[in-house]
Amino acid sequence: MKVKDIAEVIGGVVKGDGNLVINDVSGLDTAEEGDISFLSSQKFLDLARSSKASCLITKSSFSIEGKTLIYSEYPHIDFIKVINLFHPPEKIKPGISEFAVVSDDVTFGNNVSIAPFVVIERGVVIGNNVRIGPFTFLGRNVRLGNDVELKAQVTILDRTIIGDRVIVHSGTVIGSDGYAYVTKDKKHHKIPQIGNVVIEDDCEIGANVTIDRASFGATRIKRGTKLDNLVQVGHNVTIGEDSLIVAQVGIAGSCQIGNNVILAGQVGVADHLKVGDGAIVAAQGGVTKDIPPDAIYSGYPARDHNCARRIYAASAKLPELLKRVKKIEKALDAIEKQVGQNKKDS
Repeated sequence: MKVKDIAEVIGGVVKGDGNLVINDVSGLDTAEEGDISFLSSQKFLDLARSSKASCLITKSSFSIEGKTLIYSEYPHIDFIKVINLFHPPEKIKPGISEFAVVSDDVTFGNNVSIAPFVVIERGVVIGNNVRIGPFTFLGRNVRLGNDVELKAQVTILDRTIIGDRVIVHSGTVIGSDGYAYVTKDKKHHKIPQIGNVVIEDDCEIGANVTIDRASFGATRIKRGTKLDNLVQVGHNVTIGEDSLIVAQVGIAGSCQIGNNVILAGQVGVADHLKVGDGAIVAAQGGVTKDIPPDAIYSGYPARDHNCARRIYAASAKLPELLKRVKKIEKALDAIEKQVGQNKKDS
């Protein structure tokens, strides 16, 4: 494909050889001659200059000698379009494998693909253009919207509702019982979990994620939110729209996570807490109290990021400070002894 044709697709402006032929897409550090890549940040300018890529999608503020450029307002977003040009998503082949086990009362939309060894129980409703990978299990009365993709070995348990254009990756379990017990006489009694899970439109759920069903009502992941691998979402949690939940985050039961929230890797959120819209919690933060909207928190316990940074910086000085305190204590001991001796002598 020629550069000028790519520019036309993404609405960009060519600087350089518009007739240059592009063979593939790649990252700046792995590109070869004939590849196209992108540059969206000054931080990677040196890498872009040394890259073997023949063409770059970038902002008009950048000029790189020896390379053909396509100027774009949003280089990374437009690069996604170019990836799909060279590597279009595989078209699903509709049909139900003879090795799938499907209840007689399942409702199917159009253009549905069911792989071998899928199990679908009674009362399930499946929308149009749905793709279900091998060894996936759908429990009773599950509902899947349109254009859903369930990768291999996904488990969707009873009464879970999944919206349109949702992707769920391998190993994930949605709708398992919440961790809820009442203790009496040192014995733990299980509380029945009779709620469900609702995943709204345009969400993506990573690999080996666990989302517990609600005790009552619903555990809800709202529209456009993306969960990374190995995330645990407890019962009755609500995560708002367009939030990013990064790997190994754990959210305890009944938390309310707002819209456009970012929980970085290994963040832990204690039960029944609220995290406001637009808030960010840095990696390994331990949230033990509510976080207001648009705040940036870090550390354990999580607190305002600037405060946490000052505490961290001060803690690095503690060994030297301890030495000084011991030195002062010795000096004070010596002074006290001398004062005591002087009193005796007088």
